[in-house]
Amino acid sequence: MDESASESVSRSVGASPRRLRRRIGFIVGLVLLAGAAAYLISDPEQLREFAGNIRHAPAWAVVIVLVGPLVNWVFVGLCLNALVRRHGVIGRGEMLALVGSAWLLNHLPMRPGLVGRIGYHAKVNNIRVRDSIEASVWSMIHGGIANAIAIGLVLLVPSDLSLGMLVVVLMIPIGVFAIVAGVGSIWSANLGYLILGLVFRSADVLVWMVRYAAAFAMLGITITPVQIALITAASQIAQVIPITGGGFGFREWGVGLAAKIPSSGAAITMRTAIGADVINRIAETIIVIPLGLICTGIVARRFTIWNASSGAKVDQELPEDQPADHAQDEDESGQPRQEQPADH
Repeated sequence: MDESASESVSRSVGASPRRLRRRIGFIVGLVLLAGAAAYLISDPEQLREFAGNIRHAPAWAVVIVLVGPLVNWVFVGLCLNALVRRHGVIGRGEMLALVGSAWLLNHLPMRPGLVGRIGYHAKVNNIRVRDSIEASVWSMIHGGIANAIAIGLVLLVPSDLSLGMLVVVLMIPIGVFAIVAGVGSIWSANLGYLILGLVFRSADVLVWMVRYAAAFAMLGITITPVQIALITAASQIAQVIPITGGGFGFREWGVGLAAKIPSSGAAITMRTAIGADVINRIAETIIVIPLGLICTGIVARRFTIWNASSGAKVDQELPEDQPADHAQDEDESGQPRQEQPADH
């Protein structure tokens, strides 16, 4: 067995335990999700009360719950677009399609959406795998910063502050970040894009906060700014757990536990908090299936066109008897680039 074959076998052996752990984690997430659903319906009387409140829910809350996932998709796409553009060129529409496709595919075991998006960047956009991963890491860091700032601000405002005024307060740091991004881009385009990513990620967190406030309003409950911020932070933490896409199971219980944290607002039962998260989960599912299928079709079509044009270009430029030396196998510096293992 030659050296390359030996290395390939070693990688396969090393990857098997990781795949097994991820499959087990996915099953655990599904079990937790089923447990949350069972817990939610275990009290028929309260379930009937929830159903009655949802039937008479305010129109504004229903609209926010249904439209909110689309707004989150746009802000996450714009955030990743800004962060990835530090390493290469990619269109906003192209990134939105990739994020929409990955959103759907990440609901499957092994999170194939994330792997597929990174692989697409490497092939089509000539962006190294480590740079795409770095952009995703920065997105998570920005999410942590945005949640920390939100929690700090809600501790300073009155507990009876209206949702509209809370949105105004939380838009202040977003405006400040936008100004800093504009000024920073004068000295460094990379710095400008990095801070611009924080602007869009902060807006994404704000939308999540409004969505949770609306979901609780559909259940007939008004929660305080502190409760909104804590529940949103718990939801965000659950969604970055690298086991299940969208934090299946972990998010529902995380939101339920966060609702039990003492605060100045009215007490919220764990069952009510899980119910509010299930409302948001249902709305996401309604949106992600058609949106994800459309985006996946767009990405597949674009990749097919790129693949065909790339092959035609090689056939035109290379002499018939000359061995191919593809440009995508080299970095801009002219040094050979290491092949990344395919994981589709």
